[in-house]
Amino acid sequence: MVGACLLDARERRMMLPEQSADALGIDVPSLLAVEEGHRRIKPDALDTLADLYRYTGTKALRRLLAQHLDHAGVVRDQEPGHAERLAACVDSASGVRWQSTVVVPGPLQTPAYAQAVGEVPVPRPGAPRQPGGSAVYLVDERVIQRSSDDAALMAEQLEHLLRLVDHGTDIRVLPATCPVPQPAGHLVELHLPGGPVWSRPGPDRVDYCATHGFAETITNTLSGTDPGFSWEALSRAAAAHRALAPSPRRAPSPSGHPPTPADRPATSSARRTP
Repeated sequence: MVGACLLDARERRMMLPEQSADALGIDVPSLLAVEEGHRRIKPDALDTLADLYRYTGTKALRRLLAQHLDHAGVVRDQEPGHAERLAACVDSASGVRWQSTVVVPGPLQTPAYAQAVGEVPVPRPGAPRQPGGSAVYLVDERVIQRSSDDAALMAEQLEHLLRLVDHGTDIRVLPATCPVPQPAGHLVELHLPGGPVWSRPGPDRVDYCATHGFAETITNTLSGTDPGFSWEALSRAAAAHRALAPSPRRAPSPSGHPPTPADRPATSSARRTP
């Protein structure tokens, strides 16, 4: 997890591995081993890279570096920026399986939707997917059918999901007739270079777990989904919310009366007419 965050920070600074390795006085393979989670980094080396990258989450990375799994097999990240650190892990993973039973999966949320449901919006251009890797996002049908005080916001969120599907993101909808998967909330399986990690993100924290039992939970949920049904469910829900959304108000004409053809701007073809 710490290595994935350091890799994300280095790439955001657009720095080469050679620059970072030189700052630590190590070779590039050793640096890459740290970023991939195969080699543990020392606290002083962590501070050196954080200063080099102008990384603001050094305190959180130091805590993660010092923590060990508790009696329940959990490491908790509740420092500010926990959502961004999880996003860095998702970006580094060769495989992602994200199950959500209460809201839309985090990486697929629009900023407006994230704010409405009380989650931390993480700016990312679409759904993360490593070249040659795989990612699948599972959402309960009851989540996308749920009524909202802002039907337009929900319609925009679902239309965003449909656009992501059109561009190749694998989004599965679990039919409402199936039992609600447990545990409730987000459950994320990440295949990082250093090995698999499971996490349970929340509004104020992210718990990282070592138990393999969650893999079976996600596999069982995935077995109850179908890509064709998922597309239809998203389309139906988007149309239903859009139908409930208030129609956009038409701007008044300069005269204060309803717009007339004369008030409308000329088309591009009309403007080209001599």
